[in-house]
Amino acid sequence: MAEKIVQLAPMLGLIDAPFMNAIAEVGGFDEIFAPYMLADERSMPKPQVLARRFSGISKSVNLVPQLLSNNADAFVAIANILNDLGYPKVNWNMGCPIKFVVSKNRGAALLRDLENLERLLDSAIGRLKPKLSVKIRIGFSSPDEFPAIIEVFNKFKLNELIVHARTAEQQYGGEPYRQAFIESAGNSLNPIVYNGDIACAADANISLPNLKGYMIGRGAIANPYIGLQIKGLSTDNAPTFRQFATEITHWYCARNNLNRLKELWKYFAKALDKPDEIFAKLQKINNSEKFCETVESLF
Repeated sequence: MAEKIVQLAPMLGLIDAPFMNAIAEVGGFDEIFAPYMLADERSMPKPQVLARRFSGISKSVNLVPQLLSNNADAFVAIANILNDLGYPKVNWNMGCPIKFVVSKNRGAALLRDLENLERLLDSAIGRLKPKLSVKIRIGFSSPDEFPAIIEVFNKFKLNELIVHARTAEQQYGGEPYRQAFIESAGNSLNPIVYNGDIACAADANISLPNLKGYMIGRGAIANPYIGLQIKGLSTDNAPTFRQFATEITHWYCARNNLNRLKELWKYFAKALDKPDEIFAKLQKINNSEKFCETVESLF
């Protein structure tokens, strides 16, 4: 059986250049997905603007750009520019459940109208230069929608279909519908990637003949070694957690971005003793220098 790949999820507002660079040094992630950018025909970025968007990301990062769009022409135009810039694979975000995204008929909203979804894919795929990855939810309102969604995607050849096993209406809460995923994902003619509450290597235990791998978001922030652990690889040569967490902390402290740090430390604290006590202590700090000093003292 081929080794399953491990992908880092594109968590907007949490996973960006400093985190990507740091976790690439740890290893274990085959691909790192960039937080989405909008592909809209009314605001088409120039190639040099797209190139600068990823300028802070290390060359060691195997980056997959992600586009949010409900317009096939705009998606194709930007995806093809990205391909020419050296990104041979792009991801179409059809799973974002955030209300302001859904209200614009983007992200997971596309799963509400499967006829329109099919038209979009049919219009785009034949014109794409890069390989196409698509990220979806198991349904918009119910996991019962998943079989019909699979049928639509079976009409097209994708590099992979990444399925977050929650519905859009669940947002990021509640339990993922893991069993419903297992029951229907095997019918996909495209390789499948599972996403949803993988917090440790033991959670990556799905057995399907067409399962390509796993995408991990919050679990990777709390445990940056999870990719190595899923693959059964040693963490001995990886940076220590202290090195990993303090590198990112100092980067944001230097830019006085305490809001981002506090969001990250909600997860980082889980790797240490008394995480709730640590997080409560850090939440009260409103000075970057003091925040860095406090983090250093934790180790």
